Amino acid sequence: MRKMYKLADLCWDGLTLKHVSHKGIVIPYVLFFMITFIFELFLSGLFLFSFYLFSTYGYKPDIQYYMNAVILIFMLVITVPLLMTTMKVHNKLLMKKK
Repeated sequence: MRKMYKLADLCWDGLTLKHVSHKGIVIPYVLFFMITFIFELFLSGLFLFSFYLFSTYGYKPDIQYYMNAVILIFMLVITVPLLMTTMKVHNKLLMKKK
């Protein structure tokens, strides 16, 4: 079980770029996750709008529609802490002026 925890920690360190301090890598990585988060919010808005339309007109979506909602929630659950941790770890690097 310790190996699994160590593997999870190594994966998290890799995803948050804990051991990377080059500005040319960190800034595009953070920008990519910001754009990813904005896109996921857009998809969430589309999902809520389609849910409203479906309920208004009495359409019953199939299981795939709800599975997509679950996947979108998982994506948001992963993206938000990853972005927050990466920004926290590299706060000095991101706020540093040239």
